[in-house]
Amino acid sequence: MAVHTGADDHVITVRRSPAALMTIWASRIFVRPMLWLLPLHSPIGVLGYRFTQVVACRMWLAAMLPATRVDATGPKGRTVGEWVGGPAQPGDRVIYYIHGSGYISCSPWTHRGLVSELSRRLHRPVYAVRYRRAPKYRFPAAHDDVLNGYLWLIEQGHRPADIVVMGDSAGGHLALGLCVQLRELGVDQPAALVGFSSVVDPTWQLAQAHGEHIWDQFVSARTGRRIMHTYLVGADFSDPRLNVLGAVGPDLPPMLLQTGGSEALGSDSEHYAAALRSAGGRCELEVWSDMFHVFQMGYPRMSEARSALDSVERFIENIDTNHTATA
Repeated sequence: MAVHTGADDHVITVRRSPAALMTIWASRIFVRPMLWLLPLHSPIGVLGYRFTQVVACRMWLAAMLPATRVDATGPKGRTVGEWVGGPAQPGDRVIYYIHGSGYISCSPWTHRGLVSELSRRLHRPVYAVRYRRAPKYRFPAAHDDVLNGYLWLIEQGHRPADIVVMGDSAGGHLALGLCVQLRELGVDQPAALVGFSSVVDPTWQLAQAHGEHIWDQFVSARTGRRIMHTYLVGADFSDPRLNVLGAVGPDLPPMLLQTGGSEALGSDSEHYAAALRSAGGRCELEVWSDMFHVFQMGYPRMSEARSALDSVERFIENIDTNHTATA
């Protein structure tokens, strides 16, 4: 594995493992065609999309820690989710995880394997929020649920400095949007944010331009836009909760963004990292060559995914050390 580093950019060159090659093959012949063909305007199409995503997320048969369901009243309404790695005690350091899948699919259950691994590696419980999904619920339902989950954690006795927010794909977009909402409310930012293949531009224009240079084995920009439209139809894309690229600032938490070198969304993370650093914020960017969308899910079999999670460990250890030194 070769790592080429700039000031805050890391282009990590890896040789694809057999597990990665098998995943790419399966995506090309099953996942990408299914996502393209499914009619998302019909209930059957939505169910088909969700089934495809369940297969993609759970195909690794990852070991899962026990989960404790949460259904509670938060400061701004109901919060639903689950504690993975045991319910946290007030004052514990915790992870707040926001799952992805285009605002239309997946759940804490589909991501419980990855969330369990993060809990084991970082030695802290994870609250994985379950937000309302499209097409039944549209913007800003998911954003409201994610904000309420964060505020509920604070209400339970967790300081923002003890919370690390993580998200993948659309969950990464929600995580970035959460930081904007916290700014507007005058609520302290979390200790850090980690994004896996995060959506930054919900119009998918950045992805479309990037897609002219690479071929995404998982989803095209056109398909991604069609999927997210089920949640964003009628939305104002200038809203700072959506236009997170235009809402960067030095007050945002330190971030680690990881993306695959062969995914259409790769340029989203690149643009966000550059913009945040230009605005005076801290953002580390890792581009994993030849890797696909949210490849971290393959950690049980893929050496590349395990190495990426090793990097997450180092990033969070550094955050913890800095907080301890300044406490």
